[in-house]
Amino acid sequence: MASILIVDDDLDIIDSLKMILEGNGHTVSVKTDPDNLVAGVKQVSPDLIILDIIFPEDPNAGFTAARELHRAEGVKDIPILLLSAVNQMSKMSFGFSENDISEDFMPVEGFIEKPVEPAVLIAKVNELLGAAKT
Repeated sequence: MASILIVDDDLDIIDSLKMILEGNGHTVSVKTDPDNLVAGVKQVSPDLIILDIIFPEDPNAGFTAARELHRAEGVKDIPILLLSAVNQMSKMSFGFSENDISEDFMPVEGFIEKPVEPAVLIAKVNELLGAAKT
């Protein structure tokens, strides 16, 4: 199947995602922070990146990381799935969705809210991996 990199600081979420993804035949690598992410992605060479938005040191780190990955040679064509509880944790009167995906603001291929049902996650992962092959 595919190689998937999870970038998230929540170890419980990581364990859950790994169990779901590996149970569906995928190989999973983990990074618990967005530091030096481009280099880390180049080292792992995943087929898909699942990226959180909120990290302890920066609540917008996932957005910044997505933009950096989107511009970086050698990794910019790897699909990114944002998987975040940003809408639940934010005090803003609006939320984020796949409608916010854009070249400048949110240059990713998918967005799903945490918590996510396993079937929804696998369907989205399969969709993004299929789109990456075409």
